[in-house]
Amino acid sequence: MTATAAPARAETGPGPGGRSAPAAPADPAPLERLLGWCTALVGVGIGGGVLADNSFLTHLATGRVILDSGVPHHDVFAWTSRGAPVVVQSWLASALYAGVEELAGLGGLRTLFAATVGLLAWLLWRSTAGAGLPGRVVAVALVCAIGSRYWTERPLLLGLVALTLVVIVERRDEGGVGVLALVGALWIKVHGSWPLGVVWLAAAAVGAAVDTREAEGRWSLSAPVERRLRGLGALAAGVVVGGLVDPYAGRLLVFPLALLGRGEILARVAEWRAPTFTSTPERLFLVLAAAGVVALVRRPRWREGLPVLVLVGAALMSRRNIPVACVGLAPLVARGLPLPAGLPLGSSRLVGRAATVVAVAAVILALVGPRPPHLALDAYPVEAVDALETAGLVPGDTVRLAHTDRVGNYLEFRFGPTAPAFVDDRYELHSAELMDDYLSLVDADPRWETVLGRWGIDALLWEDDTALVALARSAGWRELYRDERWVVLCRPDDPICP
Repeated sequence: MTATAAPARAETGPGPGGRSAPAAPADPAPLERLLGWCTALVGVGIGGGVLADNSFLTHLATGRVILDSGVPHHDVFAWTSRGAPVVVQSWLASALYAGVEELAGLGGLRTLFAATVGLLAWLLWRSTAGAGLPGRVVAVALVCAIGSRYWTERPLLLGLVALTLVVIVERRDEGGVGVLALVGALWIKVHGSWPLGVVWLAAAAVGAAVDTREAEGRWSLSAPVERRLRGLGALAAGVVVGGLVDPYAGRLLVFPLALLGRGEILARVAEWRAPTFTSTPERLFLVLAAAGVVALVRRPRWREGLPVLVLVGAALMSRRNIPVACVGLAPLVARGLPLPAGLPLGSSRLVGRAATVVAVAAVILALVGPRPPHLALDAYPVEAVDALETAGLVPGDTVRLAHTDRVGNYLEFRFGPTAPAFVDDRYELHSAELMDDYLSLVDADPRWETVLGRWGIDALLWEDDTALVALARSAGWRELYRDERWVVLCRPDDPICP
């Protein structure tokens, strides 16, 4: 009968010659899991805030329409664009929002966004795998600090999750083709940012080719290049199939081109302008980008650097792309920062238990954390619209209101297809003439009366302390309503004017 050997244990006592044998190295996996779940917990906290984004209001209103009557092919909200052909480039996200609202109310939507941001933060941590823990902590902490400003309840959030998945799969040594195909098929239905995934994989393939050229002295279809090209093909195939098998039958595939064709209008929109680096998140992005440059200089690798340079360039042209660039910068900064290789681990068993506790806390916070009120409407003219509704002036098409785009989002959320919306922030939909006239009102330029007359405006719902309101008052427009922030003025010869 053969005796079974007992498992070996790490020697901590004296070894040969009386010297102490070194202890076995501690397992970093429990601490890695703990930090990953801590990151997810931070994400849940960021994403569980009160709902306040103006674009979200229209996305939710659109989702309600989708659940009631199907995906719209013509605008159903703004009276200035009603009946115009429309492509809801995030229709699946809107339907998801409305479905969750129907099942669990606005509290359910807050839970959805808390869980989504928690997932995004955890995926960003996973994207830095392979780097030293200190570098990973610094990189992901910076990205989360920046994300606290940009990770709002918009479909872009789902686009960021998709892009992070693409980055994770691209950095793996093998596999992931099926995942990329599925990501592409869904991404095109939830947000128009899907070209970013194509650009990332294409730039990574070019960068891998340059790395091969520098290493071998010749251009060749090396394994790293081939693998990224396969991933690019899988993602593109998923996008094409998802775009064709869709209520819009392929129109989603050309939507990004149509949006880019409206550059003159987008240049007037704050989120599409170049960052000025006057806010804390923008300055933190500069720090993150500088750390990325340091990482590239220390360990130059085109396969990693070229895709990041493309995204950072896009962020420098439009602050809207800052959270996108952060997704690419996180793994680069984590790998290349000149920081110590490890962190004190302590007891692996204790750390593992702590990871479990944090994981449970993240789930509990996401599920039960949101407390009413769920919606923040302080930035909108709620009481002014209440007064107009009491007077029978809204909703409906009998009275034509002029207002800012944010107010249009609120009216659509509140009244749905009967909203008296003049304009909203769907800049890809409205005609160039409407947007030009709207910006004339915002700027209070000399054409303001001509613009109001051309659109047959009966009443002006605007912030009181603005140049446009001062001009209208001086021209004899009368006051229908006024509070500390908002005013409703009517044309003096209009029947609705007292």
